[in-house]
Amino acid sequence: MLATPSPVEVAHVLPVRTRVTVTHAAGHTAVAVTGDFDLAVTASLHDQLEAELRRTPEALVLDLAGVTFCSAGALAVLLEVVTTAHARGIPCAIVATGRAVLRPVRVLQLDRVLPLHRDRAKAEDWLSLLRRLR
Repeated sequence: MLATPSPVEVAHVLPVRTRVTVTHAAGHTAVAVTGDFDLAVTASLHDQLEAELRRTPEALVLDLAGVTFCSAGALAVLLEVVTTAHARGIPCAIVATGRAVLRPVRVLQLDRVLPLHRDRAKAEDWLSLLRRLR
């Protein structure tokens, strides 16, 4: 029987009441963002997400359920991360439940290109299905 790695959490506190928690478990990486996802944090969060993609996880879950504000720059980061993950063959899912993220995504029709899910369990189920289809 193979041992399942236990989750490892790394928390980073960014400016302006934003918290990022990275969890590595069972081959995939989950990055949870809470607070404001705005100009003050986009560059550092982009760098952090890029670093996680360089580790080539089996899949990436970006959990934005706790985001209270989402700027246009944040949407650009989401698009770039999803595009980069796709180019590297890393399945990626975004969890978004709040108006702060869903409203601008829908207004700009980015829900056509961003893999959005209503909760982490659904995102992980979808990623699991993608892995089986490979």
